[in-house]
Order: sequence, then C-alpha cells, then structure tokens
Amino acid sequence: MPRGCKVVKTKTIQEQITDVDTEIEDYKQKISDAREKRKVLMERKEKEELAVLYEAVKASGKTPEEFLKALQEQQKQGE
Repeated sequence: MPRGCKVVKTKTIQEQITDVDTEIEDYKQKISDAREKRKVLMERKEKEELAVLYEAVKASGKTPEEFLKALQEQQKQGE
C-alpha cells in the first residue's frame, strides 16, 4: 500500500551559503590546527637532531670549538 510522497524541505540559497561559510570556517580551523601541530613536530625534530649532534661532539672527546674547526678543515680539503 503506497504511503505517498515524502516531503523534502529544500534549503534556501541563503541557508546554503551559511552552511558553506560554516564549512569554510571549520576547514580554516583544521588548517590552523594542522599548522600548529606541524610546528610542534618540526621543533621536536630539531631538538632530536641537536641531541644527536651534541652526542657526536661529546663522543669525539673534543670541545665544540675543536669539533667545528676540524669539520671546517675537512670541508676545505674536500673542495
């Protein structure tokens, strides 16, 4: 037994524009959050790289200045 047509309410153009504006704001917030997360991760990566470098200098038994000087001399010889 047929029940008849289902009434579908269509949104006005202004309501659709408002929905799209809301969606845009949501995406802007997601982008902002992603940029902040990337910044934190990049800072963490840099700290880890500096820790590895520090350990290499420390393991060499040289002062940071001596290590840097040796590295610069090695670069000059490679040129």
